[in-house]
Amino acid sequence: MPTTPHPRRGVTTCNRCGAQIRWASGPLPGQRTPLNALPSPVGGLAAHTNGLGGLVVRELTPDRPEPEHLEWKAVAHWTSCTGNAGSRPSPPAAPVRRPARRRPTSQPPLWGQGGWGR
Repeated sequence: MPTTPHPRRGVTTCNRCGAQIRWASGPLPGQRTPLNALPSPVGGLAAHTNGLGGLVVRELTPDRPEPEHLEWKAVAHWTSCTGNAGSRPSPPAAPVRRPARRRPTSQPPLWGQGGWGR
């Protein structure tokens, strides 16, 4: 029996379109995938929470075409994102301002070598 995720826990917004998304681990090892926050019956991914509270996702395959025990169908957000980074101009980066470095005109004497001009 599929379950549904918590309505607000782990939900953030997409930087491009402002939609609500959830970040999940998978389907490849070390990969992070943004998912639409709400389950979808047409989703090609099965998501579930692991014992540590993280969200894990796997692809639905012909061998396992339906969500299992505590999984729900999810859609990868990049397939439904309406924001296009090319259509919105990004704000220009602020220039880094640092004071000019001045080199000393002469190097002070090393410890134990006497004073200046002695």
